[in-house]
Amino acid sequence: MVKTLNFYAAGVVSSLVRQGELTSSEFVQSCLTQIDKNEPYIQAWNYLNREKALSQAAYCDGLSPLQLSQLPLAGIPIGIKDIFATATMPTTWGLSFYQQPRGWPEAAVVQRLRSAGAILLGKTVTTELATTAPGPTANPHHWGHTPGGSSSGSAAAVAGGMVPLALGSQTMGSILRPAAYCGIFGFKPSFGLLSRHGMLSLCRDLDHVGMFARSLEDIALLLRVLAGADDRDPDCLGTADLATDLGDRRFRLLYLANPYGPPLEPVAAHRLEQVQEVLAAADIDVDRQRLPPSVATAWDHVQNLCAAGLTANHGAWLRTHWQDCSAALQDWVIRGEGLGGLAYAEARQATVAYSLTLQTLMADYDAILTPVTPGPAPAGLGYTGTAYFCSLWTLLGWPALSIPVGTSPDGLPLGCQLVGRPRQDARLLQIAQLCWALLSPVFGDIQTPCFNRQGKDQGT
Repeated sequence: MVKTLNFYAAGVVSSLVRQGELTSSEFVQSCLTQIDKNEPYIQAWNYLNREKALSQAAYCDGLSPLQLSQLPLAGIPIGIKDIFATATMPTTWGLSFYQQPRGWPEAAVVQRLRSAGAILLGKTVTTELATTAPGPTANPHHWGHTPGGSSSGSAAAVAGGMVPLALGSQTMGSILRPAAYCGIFGFKPSFGLLSRHGMLSLCRDLDHVGMFARSLEDIALLLRVLAGADDRDPDCLGTADLATDLGDRRFRLLYLANPYGPPLEPVAAHRLEQVQEVLAAADIDVDRQRLPPSVATAWDHVQNLCAAGLTANHGAWLRTHWQDCSAALQDWVIRGEGLGGLAYAEARQATVAYSLTLQTLMADYDAILTPVTPGPAPAGLGYTGTAYFCSLWTLLGWPALSIPVGTSPDGLPLGCQLVGRPRQDARLLQIAQLCWALLSPVFGDIQTPCFNRQGKDQGT
């Protein structure tokens, strides 16, 4: 299938704009045309900054080659998950009763995007307070299936060719799961690498800023733009190796099975076996082990931390809007109110033990290969899927990446997860690039057309 302009990677577009072979206005208009065509069905956007985006694109087109060379994202439209504060667009946190106060500081990552020349095309739909109650967004590959949550709009917008890049966040599995369901790359960097200043706070211990793209090169490009220390986020040290070069050195992977969560659907289990076979055929060592029993309680601890953080940050004012909250959000608050300080301390102490156990397990390996979801995106829009297979790496704060590995027989995307050593984000991305070079010819290009609610091909 020939890619239309709006499916070009951000790095490719940036290069074409610098060479004068494409204008930013042409590319932005191509993205807007795609939005006009499919947004009534996908509903990825909470707010579109159409006129401002076209104005920014026109400004970019007037810059000199020297000025463009200093802006790594010059003229590139990007979607912003609607939990990041923006100076020129409303922020709702996925709630009908919340409006960002005047004078609220713009999110640090949004400021970095502006400084890099990016065009903020709009705010993408998120689930209610970035938790479990879904919004209206549908999966671009099949409109009758969920795109995942809570970064639903961002993942769907990238997968649907509406923007090449989008910001997301992850407190349990809100980047990796939507990326897998939508057939694109999703990256959760190491904890503390990207600033959360100006982002909705659910749980300080778990909240991560992350990103979506249709190429690994674009993930690396956006990471370089966004990474850096920020005193406004007490956990953002911004220190990680972003320039590792593996060279020709062989690397070893550990396939880590998790027998304590939901079972893998046959189609997902078979695809993961195929992934290992492809890598092994290329002389890449892939050893298999099971997650140690001592880590089996991690899912409960993640949920307790999330509930405690959500309730501490938002429980009181949510109680004043109780009738406007979904039953799912109410359940989270009620769970948080029922937790004592001991449960929080136990979860934090257990996290240290999990980290020591898994670092020992990983001592002889460069990355972990593991499931990202139990299977393809579930049917219906009322359930966004489970974060189980992503949550452990969120709890530990290790870098994790969702890689698309083709589709199921009925055309729904499948993914696998690569997890890297803590603070070695670039190393993980380079390993992923080497794996992708082997996997992509076997499982096909990740660009696929949109489908209607019955699954009939509608083209791109």
